[in-house]
Amino acid sequence: MNAQEEISNKIDDYEQTIHAIIGFMNFYRYDDTTKKMKDEVIVFQGRRLEPSSGRTTNAGAQTIRFVTPDFGVVWAPENGILGEVKKSFPKDQEFWMKPFEQLMSYDDDLKGWPTTDEKIGSHDLVLLLHQTRAAAVLRFYRNNEGSKISFRRPFIIVQFNRADERRPYYFFQKSSGSLTDKSLDTRLADGVSVPMEIFIGNYSTIKIYDSEPPTPYLMELIWTNVVLPIVSEDPKFEKLRKNQRIEVSLEVDMIIEQLHQGFSFCGLCRDSSERQPRIPRREWVVNACEQLVNSNEAEWVEPGHTKIKVFFRKYDDVLDHFIHLCSQTETEKQLLLFKNSPIE
Repeated sequence: MNAQEEISNKIDDYEQTIHAIIGFMNFYRYDDTTKKMKDEVIVFQGRRLEPSSGRTTNAGAQTIRFVTPDFGVVWAPENGILGEVKKSFPKDQEFWMKPFEQLMSYDDDLKGWPTTDEKIGSHDLVLLLHQTRAAAVLRFYRNNEGSKISFRRPFIIVQFNRADERRPYYFFQKSSGSLTDKSLDTRLADGVSVPMEIFIGNYSTIKIYDSEPPTPYLMELIWTNVVLPIVSEDPKFEKLRKNQRIEVSLEVDMIIEQLHQGFSFCGLCRDSSERQPRIPRREWVVNACEQLVNSNEAEWVEPGHTKIKVFFRKYDDVLDHFIHLCSQTETEKQLLLFKNSPIE
């Protein structure tokens, strides 16, 4: 696998993780009978929840300050759900315990739920993982259940995959455990197909979550959704040739705010308190801008990475262009590392 293929796979994993989060949230938000969203259901992503007093990691090495589940749902006054999404698991099973340790840290009387008293009566725990790893991970879980892995609250494993057929869809099916919501539990036991229209319709603007996206993916978001709308108003834009450019200066804070408001989960999360992370993080955007600078697509205007001047050009495929640039940079780094490595 070359560098471009590796980056493309990472981008695909990132997008599928977002779709898995959205798809599972939608099971609780959407009423199949009325064909409308349930106003009483609250969803959140990456929210900071505080463990109970004195809670420590499984290793007992340090106190947990807060936990940040990939997704959460309050679907009834006293019922909620927290979950993690793992599109892929490493080949080495030595590292498979970490996702379960994360989930076990959610098996607690957590504070910070988007409720009146920031608490919930009970909540389920869910691991969403790709179908290709489902059987092996389930076997790993059962081999360690009751010893290294244990849950007091309902714990459920749900597998998902994307089917790129004539009408693309995501398929979700329960592999283990039982949800408190018995109606949904029955549906997931048989498996539920979620049409791709859901993701390109109601949730089409959600492009980032609280995990840093691959750099070219974020570069494309900035280029297409922040830079392009500005330069398209320039009189020179319509007749701009591929060997020409339009320069535009942008505040980094403005880029962050536009991406946060337009492409994060903030539109679904009703609570905008400090418990909800500001996504994208500043360092992610600075890294993406730095890559633009290193690729001669921009230059820093002010010290401290506060303002950048972008050299806008028209590209046939913006994402493919940035994947190519970043793959070249990665290849150069590997060659430099090889060149400077000591000879034994």
